[in-house]
Amino acid sequence: MRYHDGVITTETRHGFPVQRAETPLGMLEVSQYGAHVLGWTPRGGKPVFYMSGTAVYAEGKALRGGIPICWPWFGKCPVEPKSNPSHGLARISMWQFVHGEESAQGEVRLAYALHLPGQPAAEYELHMRRDALEIVLRTLSTPTDMAFSAALHSYFAVSDYERVSVTGLEGIPFTEYAADAAPHSETPLTPVGHIDRIYCPVPAEREIGIRDEAWGRCLRINRRGSASCVVWNPGEEGAAGMADVEPGSSHSFLAVEAAVTPAEQLVLHAGENHELRMVVSVHEL
Repeated sequence: MRYHDGVITTETRHGFPVQRAETPLGMLEVSQYGAHVLGWTPRGGKPVFYMSGTAVYAEGKALRGGIPICWPWFGKCPVEPKSNPSHGLARISMWQFVHGEESAQGEVRLAYALHLPGQPAAEYELHMRRDALEIVLRTLSTPTDMAFSAALHSYFAVSDYERVSVTGLEGIPFTEYAADAAPHSETPLTPVGHIDRIYCPVPAEREIGIRDEAWGRCLRINRRGSASCVVWNPGEEGAAGMADVEPGSSHSFLAVEAAVTPAEQLVLHAGENHELRMVVSVHEL
């Protein structure tokens, strides 16, 4: 089934409704399952996000690639972790597509909403501009006091993650969770092998960059409502054991996530709201 709203179309793909927008400024695709950004490609440029060709499209499974939404918790659930999924409910829930609109200049806005029993309401908005994508995740009307964490788990497409550099995290404390982590160049960060780091606290004014000389571009990431940044790649050996990572593609992405991690010890009180905002922009080198 497909319907048109200007340049915005909705189609059923792998059993899930997907919104696709294509304008002179670029292409944006979002699955209502998880409100999951499947792809964004600025006009004339390379894809900004990696999406695995072996991602599993099934209820209860998170999609591999793009931007999974970790919400309303990151990592283990702070309440009854054994009976709740890791990284929350948002990425394995069907969201409501609220509306989509296109401006005369070709900019696109897509809006989604999620209402789950016992959880805050969530709103998710995407704004595709020229060479930039703005993403806003709002947590609204918290029903009771709750420990809160979240992340926009962005899988950025790169020429080779061991040949890019990540700027903006210099001097920020981090915890390395990869037991087999290799030494990394730190100023700037140049990942190799398995890396699984949480940087915290990251000042709001810090711009994070992914400099990719081979592709002649730098992806710049700006955040609000986030004091943490996750940098992750499973490495070749780790990726080989993950069926939903396309074989041979582990070097094709680097996850750099705007996050609110449990280390921030954020508590949302009853009725309180929170906004996590990320802007990704593409710049030629």
